[in-house]
Amino acid sequence: MEAFAPTTSERVDAIEQFLQQLVVLLEVEPDINRETVSAWIAICSASAMAHGALTPRQTKTLEGLCRRVLTPAVDVIRPADARWS
Repeated sequence: MEAFAPTTSERVDAIEQFLQQLVVLLEVEPDINRETVSAWIAICSASAMAHGALTPRQTKTLEGLCRRVLTPAVDVIRPADARWS
């Protein structure tokens, strides 16, 4: 299997695609979580690819970005803020 290394331009495009899809999801889904975002992006990507709006390379780049962004390893633990209690 050939190694896949997205270009900088492809990575920026993937980030833009991710953010566009995230904004749409935030507008329509009241209960957002990691699984919801992941599932939504998978559905949007499959649809975009089926309609020729994304190339397989763009899809693969977006999938790589999602793996990095949506993994539990990037969770941030925030201390309780007394102002919001």
